[in-house]
Amino acid sequence: MISNRQSLRIYYRRMATKAEVNTTSPADRRWRRCQLTVPVQITIEKSQRVNVINTRGSQMNNGGLAVRTDELAIGDEAEIKFTPPHFYPFVRLRGVIRNRVDDVYGVEFLATSAAEERQLDLFRHSLARWGA
Repeated sequence: MISNRQSLRIYYRRMATKAEVNTTSPADRRWRRCQLTVPVQITIEKSQRVNVINTRGSQMNNGGLAVRTDELAIGDEAEIKFTPPHFYPFVRLRGVIRNRVDDVYGVEFLATSAAEERQLDLFRHSLARWGA
């Protein structure tokens, strides 16, 4: 019998192991999208209140990712934390919500410190290995 902890470990291991590059993206995009889905934690601080949202991220590229939720607003700044495939331990970046289509929000990465700039560079290097 598999314990809950083991099943979570198996779930996360299987979830983000295959990356697909979207080759049909419009020519006017700055970066090609990489179609993968990872768990994402979004932390937003507003008016002395902290809101933590656990959701899924997809359609990653060098500039950001898409997240599915109904708790964001365009213009919100947030801390984005996720683990792409074969990347340890996780990526933690600042981001700003730029657009929305239904319940999918586009988040643009912002590197506000040298540490975040290094994280973003490592993440972009990983995306390059996947062909994005």
